[in-house]
Amino acid sequence: MFGLKWKDLIGQQEYFSLERRVFHAVCLITSLIILISLPSNFLINLDVFACVLLVLLVFLLVLYYYSRYQRQSRLSVGIYIGFMYFVLFFGYLYNCGIDGPMTLIFGMTFLIQAVIVKERHLLFYLGIHLSIGILLLYLEYEFPEIIAVKYERRSYRFIDIALTLGFLLLSIYLTIRYLKKNYKEKQQLSNKKNEELLKANATKDKLFSIISHDLRTPFNALIGLSQMLKENGDELDAAEKVEFVDAIYETSKKTYSLLENLLEWSLAQTNQIQFLPENINLSELVNHSLLTSLEAARSKGIEIKMNISEDLTIIVDRNMMETVFRNLVSNAIKFTDSKGLIVISAHEDYRGITILITDNGIGMSKATLQSLFEQKVTDSSDAVKGRGMGLGLILCKDFVQRQGGEIWAESENGKGSKFFVLIKK
Repeated sequence: MFGLKWKDLIGQQEYFSLERRVFHAVCLITSLIILISLPSNFLINLDVFACVLLVLLVFLLVLYYYSRYQRQSRLSVGIYIGFMYFVLFFGYLYNCGIDGPMTLIFGMTFLIQAVIVKERHLLFYLGIHLSIGILLLYLEYEFPEIIAVKYERRSYRFIDIALTLGFLLLSIYLTIRYLKKNYKEKQQLSNKKNEELLKANATKDKLFSIISHDLRTPFNALIGLSQMLKENGDELDAAEKVEFVDAIYETSKKTYSLLENLLEWSLAQTNQIQFLPENINLSELVNHSLLTSLEAARSKGIEIKMNISEDLTIIVDRNMMETVFRNLVSNAIKFTDSKGLIVISAHEDYRGITILITDNGIGMSKATLQSLFEQKVTDSSDAVKGRGMGLGLILCKDFVQRQGGEIWAESENGKGSKFFVLIKK
């Protein structure tokens, strides 16, 4: 909470440069330090210098306001630097010269200047700072009588310098800490952008890999089948023509399904799909998801049974979960032999709602099961070889995780498969 408030006080990086944000931080930190140090200056009878600090406090807050909220940053910084030189000159003459704490403050003020000015101006301000310091030392050496306000007690000098040293170190600590934190945030942002770039490149590579591998095969089949019909149509009997048409139809459906998954996956990878959760009746959601799968199941003689309570509801993104159920059921149909059975059930427990899709198909080996949801587009395992590259399952995992859920599978060769989708409470 404090971090967010502090960022708001010094200005968001979208609107202010690092130098300007540091200037705002310096104004606030220096104002706080002056406010803390005022009582100690009055206690050791440095009333004149304490009054100067009080004026400086008001001045800093005014400059902060104009720079942060009136966006007059360049003017405010210029006035700040000029006024600081005045304070250094005045403080040296009226706070015991070389015997006072001003030589320490010289170092602190230059550190602040080095942070808030542009790099090309840094050498210029170093020259001014050094010139003023040498000039004051020369004046005190030649005309010691111009130095005012001697310490009434010897202990006061040590107290004043100790306090100044403490505030100096605190200022340096806060300034360096802020700079390091800002550098770390920029590094994290840069790393995040690099990760996003790598992810985008990986997505592009996967996309081209899928297009070149998975789409080429069905399109070659479509071209081959349609060419056979075109060139040898007259020689084929009715039954053979029906066989060719059925093959073209099935290949077209599989290709369309792959293209649909490919589009949704590419949108998901580039964060172009919005996550819009709502409270939905689970039975209605699953039924709607199966509309495109029922014909495929009917053509293979596969029975689909659903055992889901009519009053069971879940909070999910409708489109994403329809894609998940459609893919899981389509896979179950794909790997289940004719006259097979697919059962869709759901139960609720302390963790949330678990949807289970069970088939009595060909099943999977342990090696295939272990790599089932991995981000690999070159999967040639025994269960999926020649039937797609598992892009639908990768999409399912991504969409389920976006709901805060989990997805996993259980299977054995020749004994069917079970896919679990847990939507947590």
